[in-house]
Parts: sequence; structure tokens; C-alpha cells
Amino acid sequence: MVESKSTLADIAKLAKVSVKTASRVVRQEPNVSPKTRAAVEKAMKILKYRPSLAPRAAVGTRSYLLGLIFDNPNPSYIVDLLRGALDQTRKEGYHLIVEPVMASSPTVMEDITSLLVQSNVDGMLLPPPLCDEPIILEALRASGKPFARIAPSVSTDVGLHVEMNDFEAARQMTQTLIALAHTSVGFVTGRRGTVTTKRRLSGFLSAMRDANLTVPDRFIVEGTFEYRSGLVAGEALLRHAERPTAIFASNDGMAAGLIAAAHKFSLSVPDDVSIAGFDDSVVATVVWPPLTTVRQPIKEMAAAAVRMLIEQLRGRLDPASSTRELPFELMIRASTTSIATRTKIKAVPT
Repeated sequence: MVESKSTLADIAKLAKVSVKTASRVVRQEPNVSPKTRAAVEKAMKILKYRPSLAPRAAVGTRSYLLGLIFDNPNPSYIVDLLRGALDQTRKEGYHLIVEPVMASSPTVMEDITSLLVQSNVDGMLLPPPLCDEPIILEALRASGKPFARIAPSVSTDVGLHVEMNDFEAARQMTQTLIALAHTSVGFVTGRRGTVTTKRRLSGFLSAMRDANLTVPDRFIVEGTFEYRSGLVAGEALLRHAERPTAIFASNDGMAAGLIAAAHKFSLSVPDDVSIAGFDDSVVATVVWPPLTTVRQPIKEMAAAAVRMLIEQLRGRLDPASSTRELPFELMIRASTTSIATRTKIKAVPT
């Protein structure tokens, strides 16, 4: 039999009830009127609805499933996140259900509720930016399911959470560039509106202010955490004679785009322009020259979130240990060098 593609939201709409009420009927919970139950069951029959995620456990029992939802344009980040979460769930005897969720979707509340009901997950993992979405946090609180947030920036007293100090990491990387005698430094931000973007930009600006260095407005270019946006930003920063001698990108994908832009203008990295990134993803060691970057412990953060969530489910988590901060590391490679090694500024071909 082919399983239906219908969702719980479809059932609720046809039966003219809320998603929550439909979920109670699917779970065979009490305190639903016979008329409502009949309407929902009829809708399930019409739409050939069959809960498709297995194994399903009876209400109130452990399913040994954890859910992870994501809405992030950075594929390298997601890959590392999944590797860390999958490895740890296997070690703990659990399985991981992964679903993309669009925070901007008008049905995001129904999407989350449907996932919780159909999969019967024991708990949920929330990476950025979903970890800061009020409507998602509301849905999880209403479900009573425990959840762990990775790198949250608001309501940090809500749920378990694992973090890294993005501000300090960006500040120290900028200080490293300044120590190489770069006084003219550009910056490529991440996706607009994300707190990660704000924190990394703030760390960069703090280091520049502490060194009494000014940053022209045109030296800060908005990106999206994607390679293409780094390429476009690099073209904007490097096409002029008065260009930065170093550029710091908010992630490695955009830094790779900067390197490509430098090559387009026949500029050498790092002799004509030093470039640094953030994350220490696979990209950092496959580009040439290898990328100086901040190593963000993405896999370790995901694994720590899984461990914390399962410890809570087992009743072994000390309430004082609901927050964990993992260290970052500066990875100094060949994409940056001291400005003192430069003999002259190369003109960009027109």
C-alpha cells in the first residue's frame, strides 16, 4: 500500500478542527467528543492518512527518536551539524529524524506540531536561526517535549542550550589581522537579521575601535553566508584602488568567494590581500591557499546538545548544567600574511 502524502494539517482542515485536536484523535487520546472524533477519522479515511514515521510508540512511552529541524543556507554548517548529531544519537541508542523547516512559512506552527505528533519524538534539537523563533519555541513548550537549542541569542533561559562566543571569536580574528599590520580591513557580514551576523560584526568593529582604526562604510558588505554572495562582495571591495589589505568573512563559503574575486582581478592571496573566514569547514582546506579561519566546534556543539537532551530525558541532568559553552580556535593558514611582506600595491586591471 502506498502511504499517503497527506499531513496532519490537511486532516485538521478537512475535519474543521485544530491541528492539536486532530493530533489527539490520531494518538487516540481521551477527552475528545464522539462527533469530533468521527469527523477526524472520516477525514483520515478520505485522505488515506497513515502516520508514516516509525517506529511509533504508544502515548507516554519512549520512542528513542530525536528530531532536528533546520533553516540555514549554509550547506557546510548543516553537514557538520548532522554529523555531530547523528554520531552522538547512535552512541546513545537513539535515532535522528531530520526535517527542513522554513521559519517564514505561514504554516510553521502546524508543521512543527505535525512533526511532533507523527514522529512521536522524545525531544527536539534547534540550530540557528530556528532556535530563536518565538513561534517554534511556543509550539515546543505547548507540546511538553524537551528541546535543546544550539547557539541561541534570545530567551536563553528557555530550554537547554549549547553555545560558542561568536563575538569574542570575531574580535580575536580581527586582532590577529591587525597584528599582521593590516590597518585597512574589510568585513563581509552574514545573512541579514541573524544574531550570529550581528555578533560577528560587533566583534570585528570592537577590535577595530580598540586599535583606533576606522572602517569606511563601503568596507562592510552584506552577504548571505553563501559562496556567491562572497564573490559579489569581493568584487565590490577589490575593484577600487583604495581597497582593504585584508578581508574577514563571516563564514568560509563567503571567504572562498572572496578568494575567487581576488583571482578575477589578478590579485594574489595573501600577497595582495589577506583573507580570513569563520567555521573551519571543509571549504577552508580545499581552497587555495588554505584559509585562515575561526574553528567553530559545530559537530561538538551538536553532539553536546544531543547528550544534554538525553541526560534530561533520563532524569540525570543537573539544572545548573543546562548551558554549555564550547571553545573556539583560531586556525592560521596561508591565506593571511603580514602587510610588511608586500612590496607594493598592485593596481586592479580595468
